[in-house]
Amino acid sequence: MKKTLITAALVAMLGTSVMADDFDNTAIKMTAKTDDYSISIKDKKTGATEFHLRGDVGPIDATVKWKRDGDVDNYALKAEKKNKLATGPLYVGAHAEFMFGDSYTTDTRTMDLEPYIGVEHAFGKVTPFAEVGYTWQSTTDNVVDFDRNSSYIEFGAKYALSEKVDMKLKIKERRDVDFNNPGDMNAQLGLTFKF
Repeated sequence: MKKTLITAALVAMLGTSVMADDFDNTAIKMTAKTDDYSISIKDKKTGATEFHLRGDVGPIDATVKWKRDGDVDNYALKAEKKNKLATGPLYVGAHAEFMFGDSYTTDTRTMDLEPYIGVEHAFGKVTPFAEVGYTWQSTTDNVVDFDRNSSYIEFGAKYALSEKVDMKLKIKERRDVDFNNPGDMNAQLGLTFKF
């Protein structure tokens, strides 16, 4: 318990430096995780708070998100599948996410499809990673009409503080459909407790 409290205090201190003005949005995320499900809370610089509940539905990772920003409540349903390629450091995956709630009307509720490819490799307790992805988006006005929307680059590292606690820092930058014109850059510091 003492190590857990020290770790949480460390994340809080590091979080202040993550909340730098160099980023468009930043967040601190705390997760409790078992083999089959996880519960997360994410606190953003904007003041919004997100709750995530993730579980395995067959071979798919399913997530329900609730985001509260002042009096506004938004929701998302997400399905994801990620696979490592052979025994190397490469992985591929994709997710589909449906977003709705107070900020959305019938013509702005969206469905995103996002395939990605990445590389990660453990060096002792540290596992750096880098990932690129591409987003196609449709609205509920025409849910089968997907248009190219954006791309992203993400990188960071995970550090095993102990067998039961991981800390992860990731930085994600949105780009246009041609991987040009950098847009929002977001940083997130996360702490995961395994049970």
